Formats: sequence, structure tokens, C-alpha cells
Amino acid sequence: MVTYNVRVVTGNFLFSGTLDSISITLVGTEGESPKTALDNWGLDFYRGAVSDYAVPSDHDLGDIVLIRLHKECKLHVFTTRWYCNNVTVTSPDKKTFHFPCYQWIEGCQILELREGTAKTPAMDTLPVLLKVRKKEVQVRQASYDWKVFAEGVPYCVDVDSVEDLENNDKFSFTKAALFLERAKNKNIEHKLRGYSDSQESWKDLDDIKEVFWFSKTDVSEYITKNWKQDVFFGYEFLNGLNPRALERCAKIPSNFPVTQEMVAPFLGGSTTLQKELEEGKIFIADYRILEDVPAGLNNERQQHVAAPLCLLHLTAQGQLLPLAIQLTQRPGPQSPIFLPSDSEWDWILAKTWVRNADFHVHQALTHLLRTHLLGEVFTMAMIRQLPLCHPIYKLLVPHTRYTLHINTLARERLVSKGGVFDKATGIAYEGLVKLLQKGTKALTYSSLCLPEDLEARGVSSLPNFHYKDDGLKIWAATESFVSGIIDLYYRDDHSVSEDPELQAWIEEIFNRAFLGEKSSGIPSSFSTVKELKKFLTMVIFTCSAQHAAVNSGQFDIGAWMPNFPSSMRKPPPTTKGQANEDNYRETIPEINTTCIILSTLWLLSAFPGDMIPLGRYPDEHFTEEAAKKLILAFQKRLMEISKEIGKRNEVLVQKNNPVPLRYEYLYPPMVENSVSI
Repeated sequence: MVTYNVRVVTGNFLFSGTLDSISITLVGTEGESPKTALDNWGLDFYRGAVSDYAVPSDHDLGDIVLIRLHKECKLHVFTTRWYCNNVTVTSPDKKTFHFPCYQWIEGCQILELREGTAKTPAMDTLPVLLKVRKKEVQVRQASYDWKVFAEGVPYCVDVDSVEDLENNDKFSFTKAALFLERAKNKNIEHKLRGYSDSQESWKDLDDIKEVFWFSKTDVSEYITKNWKQDVFFGYEFLNGLNPRALERCAKIPSNFPVTQEMVAPFLGGSTTLQKELEEGKIFIADYRILEDVPAGLNNERQQHVAAPLCLLHLTAQGQLLPLAIQLTQRPGPQSPIFLPSDSEWDWILAKTWVRNADFHVHQALTHLLRTHLLGEVFTMAMIRQLPLCHPIYKLLVPHTRYTLHINTLARERLVSKGGVFDKATGIAYEGLVKLLQKGTKALTYSSLCLPEDLEARGVSSLPNFHYKDDGLKIWAATESFVSGIIDLYYRDDHSVSEDPELQAWIEEIFNRAFLGEKSSGIPSSFSTVKELKKFLTMVIFTCSAQHAAVNSGQFDIGAWMPNFPSSMRKPPPTTKGQANEDNYRETIPEINTTCIILSTLWLLSAFPGDMIPLGRYPDEHFTEEAAKKLILAFQKRLMEISKEIGKRNEVLVQKNNPVPLRYEYLYPPMVENSVSI
């Protein structure tokens, strides 16, 4: 007779304990133990419990490779779910075996857990483990299926509401309660102050301040005072919510006939437009993707959409300033080119149309499509194709936390017919779907890889581009971490190409996110270790840093509504000299639309409860020391980056800086591991 010590750790959050009976069976290379009840004196599996049990066997079981946790009802009237963190088994010869779990166990069931060493299929030789591996994926594929949100758009999880999700995919009680409280309180706050029911225009722009009085930030207050300034308008292309809009302009487009005579006064007497083009100092933001996207209705009134072009100049002082704006893709007498020398409100209105275009491209493409929807496909493919023991599952699972929940919630409340996007933005539901379809078709692999994207757009040498500087550091740190992990489990290209689970994962992503479009450049299979490292770096960066960069500042940037208007109630001007503050206020969103959008932006960018920052892995899915050392090295590098950003930000806020604002959207302690809000 031999005795094994079994330590069981229950989750340390609300409702993670259970009153049900838990038994265990140990499976080793030399046989199985009898099923043994885990029952000490008193309550066993309470919240945060760490309990030790003796499990007997009539013979030595060899290496313990598998355990079965049997959850059975003590009271037949009802069952309680249980969140198990992990189980550790120590043999009589003091050899320790770790079994990560980190999941809910529902009802009465038997859960099989493999020993925690990460293994590709080629590393498994025992028939019992190969069987468990195959069964686990089959069960998940039966539980998680795909559905079409809209034709021509990435697929999503097949549920109708968050109630239909598996408990392992739902917000924790803490996060769910905080999210609900915030959503409820702000709507009430607005209603009590008499705003949320008014379909009138703002009587005075300063009245907009009253809407966000409850949550001022340094950035929102700065924008309120400086939103009309050209220097801030240019700054937002670099360090605002949509840092992907800008491209270097080597030649003035034929449909944007800006001439030397038009812009000479703003370039300075010692240079010309052609010279600045040749020296790489002219940039363009082209919103042509919005052309032919239909406008919707707000408050049953027709809205309007523009597809503007905006030309910007990098000055000798390193400032990016707007040179010219055209509000359509078709030049002509009805599409004037607006210049900084135009009347104050002509120029403000033209810039506001650009900001409105940026709102739609940001919300639908930069944010929703390129982080949320792609993150969901990465998550679903991982769940459906990779067993818990797979090293890629262990690497990615922290970066998929709560993604299915927040996306399902978004489809319920934000991007559905009758949701926030439908009733409070200029393109409504039908326009959103068309924009998503166009954006999906235009998706490319290189545009998702930050270093390649910056080079392709010709913006990699732009000064004062904090998104670029911080993002490249985080990309490199992530790449180094991923490379180290992959080298532990894939020793050569053959081990990659011959991993059927890995190949099924990338094939599902290729078909469900990129709809089998070969022109996207997304691989449908992996042939080399190098390919795998690059793709995994992109996935983790997309789900963490990129999402933070385009999400966290939504209220900062949008609290002063004219800076980020969700809709425009009048068509773009066809002549100059007609704009004034009165018709400007009649063009930007009315009061109730403003309230709907601002309360949503506040909810989505407020500091989340139950947050886990990038690189923090409280759930120890990797049990090997080599992998743990790589995690520590990743965390150390992120700490160094945080210090570098902190020092930089102290310089930025000095009064002599043209835009004295910190850039913190890629500050690692404020970057969440996953798309969870």
C-alpha cells in the first residue's frame, strides 16, 4: 500500500467554492488508484481553500499523468458549481506532479486533467493521453460552434446572449457587477440632469461640458480648451484613438488637386510643396473606405456621411499641421478644398467632418473589427482546436479572457439593430455592416504587424509619435517572449508543419476571420518556426496592446463631443463662407445622441474591474521552470518599458511642449492582457 498526497486549490473569488462532494482518481504509467473521496473534517472546498488529502493505492502508480475529478451532488435538490485552480500530487518518493485546471466544474460530472507539462501531439506517446487529447477537442467543438454575424464579416460564437455562454467564458461576478453598476448609474445621472431625452441642438457649445462633469480627465479638459487648434488636430493622428489613419504622401492624388499656390503660406517661404513631398514631410489621411457607406437615421432624422481627404505637413519644429481638407472623393466646384486661411468656422467645420470620419473608421474598423472581432476568432479557434496541454493554448489562453463575453454583449447592445451604433451614429446598423464588409475585405496580415504597418505607411520616422515608440517596444518584448516559448517546444520547422492541432488552429482562423481570402497574406498553414513566432506575436499584441491603444482613450478623446462627433445632421458644405457657430451646432449631434455616445464611451474606456495587466499570469498554465523563467523575463522587460514611458511622460507635460499631455494608452500596467471591455 502506498499513499499519495493531493493538494487541491479552490479559486479565491466570489462563489468559487462548492458544497458538492469531490472525489479523485489518480492515473499513472503503472495503473490507477481507486476513486477516493476528498473529505477532511469540516467544510472542504470553500472560497480560497488550499486543502491536503491522502489518496491510497495498493501499488506504485509510476508517474502520475492524469487525474479524474468526480463532482457529485451532496444534496439532490440542487448542485453548486466549483472553480478549481489546480491540483498537485506528491508521490511517496516526493516526486511532484502539477495539474492546472483554472475552470468551472458544473453539475455532476467527471473532469479529466492531464499533468501540466505542455506537449505537442508528437510529444505524447501514451495511448491514454492521446485519447484524452482527442476527446477534449471533440467535446469543445460540440459545445462551441460558429455563426455568421453578417455576410463578409468574421464569424462569431454561436450564442444569442451572454446567458448562453459557458461559465468559463463569462465575466467574474466582480467584473459583471461593476460593469452593470457603471452602465446603470451614468444613464440615470444624465437623465436626472435633463439631457438624455432632449432631441434639440446644443444652445451653446459650452453646455456640452455639463454632460461629462462627473468624470473629467486631464486629456478631456485639455481638449475642451484646445480642440480648435491645428496643432492638436494633427497630434490626434499620431496619439489619438486611430493612429492608423495617416500615410506618407509621395504624390498629391489626382482626386485631391491641392496646389503650391493654395498651401504656400503655410509651408514657409524657404520651401515648396513638391520639395516637402520629396523629403517625406507631407502626409495624408484618406477616408475613401467610407465612400458609398449609407447614412442612417438618428431620432428618425436623416444623417450624413463624408469620405474626406486631409493633407498634413510635418514642420521643421516636428509638429504635424493640417494643410488642406476636401470632404469628398470627387473634386469639383461642389467639393471645395478647405484651407487654414479660410474663415474660422469654415475651417473648424471641415476639421470636424474629418473627425467624424475618423469616429466611424475607428469604431467600426480599428477598434471593433481589428481587435474585438479578430480576438474572438483567435479565441474560438484556440478553444475548438487546441487541448489544454498544447503549448500554444497555454501561451494564448490569458489573452482570450472575457473576450467572448464582451463581444456577445456588444452584439446584444451596441452593434445590433436598435443598439447604440444603430441609433446614435451617422451610419447606423446597415452602414456599419457595409463598412465592416469593406474593412474585412481590405484586411492584410502586414497591417496587423506593427513594424510592417508603420513601414508600409511611411510613418516609422515621424517624431512625437508615442503610439509608435511605445508600441514597437511592446511588440519587441512580446516577440522575444513568444520566441523563447516556441523554442522550448518546436525544435525545427518539421515539428511545426507536422503538428495537426496547430495546423487546424491556423486554418480555422484563415477561414473564419479572413474568410479564406489569400490576398490578405494570412497563412492558412504554418511551415516554419519563424512563421509561427511572427503570427503568435501578432495575436498577443492585437489582443492586448493594440486594443488598449485604440480603446482606453475613448472617453478622453470623445468627452468633448465636437472633437469626436458620432454623426453629422447636415450634409458636407459645398461652398465656403456659409459656416458659423449656429449652423455648426445644428450639424453636430443633438443632446440625446451626445449623451448616448458619451455614456457608452465612458463605460467602455473606464478602468476595468478585475483587470490583469499585460504579462501577468496569475493562472499558472505553464508548469515548467524554463517557461516560468521566460515569463519573468517578459515581466522584467515590461517593467523597464514602463519606467521609460514614465520618464518620457514627465517631459511631455512641460509647458513648453506644444501638446503638454502624457501618452499612457500603452503604459504596460494599464494594458490589459485581453480584449475584455
